[in-house]
Amino acid sequence: MRLSITVLAATLGLLASAVLPVNSKADTFSASYLAAGVQTPNASNNVNTFESGVYNSAAGTTTFNGSGITGTYSGSYAIQSANLYGGAGGTGNYIATAGTYSLNLSSSVNYFGLWFSALDSGNQLSFYKDSTLLFTFTPTAYQQLVGACPSSSNAFCGNPNTAFKGQDSGEQFAFLNFYDSNGSFNKVTFTQTTAYGAFESDNHTVANLSSAPLGTAIVTPEPSSSVLAITGIFCIGGVAVMRRTQSAARFHVG
Repeated sequence: MRLSITVLAATLGLLASAVLPVNSKADTFSASYLAAGVQTPNASNNVNTFESGVYNSAAGTTTFNGSGITGTYSGSYAIQSANLYGGAGGTGNYIATAGTYSLNLSSSVNYFGLWFSALDSGNQLSFYKDSTLLFTFTPTAYQQLVGACPSSSNAFCGNPNTAFKGQDSGEQFAFLNFYDSNGSFNKVTFTQTTAYGAFESDNHTVANLSSAPLGTAIVTPEPSSSVLAITGIFCIGGVAVMRRTQSAARFHVG
């Protein structure tokens, strides 16, 4: 489901992506999100859907839909069937971790997109050029922008797919874009930093773009250190306890 520029503009009143300065390498990242319910990128067809033909589960590799770039997954992760916590479109598979894993790319890119599902405060995404950390993202700024869950008036709350419609209403589901405007990266790490929950995602997308992709900017405060780390907790109280219980029941790393 690819949305046209006209539809996105009419729906979102698109904003320029936020500028996120990072370390001494002077890479400048921007982050943005697409409309509620959108689960596919608008920037590239180089998508890993975690389905056979695109993803080799035995080797842990993907061709990103024949892009010419090979991605290799390593670390603690599991490929799971679609459920209330993940699986774009409500079908197929998605990737999840209760620890950390890395996606290593055969060549450098300046864009990465993914469908973040069941966001929680422990989901941390980091971008590297070889061993140099360029940028780290956690969902606090995104949550503050679109509003907390659960909320019947917040379209980002709960699974948007028909098979699981409205389930997991205490968490947010959205497609996010990350763009390095003056550099590139060749490794992305996915980490669950809290004892409860898991980091679920799907439709991992890579590209080399000439400009930032369309999306609503995720505005963040000025960084307080050389590497920008957006920090904070937004799943609190009953939601956090619920996710802790659910995680123990649903996640196992093979």
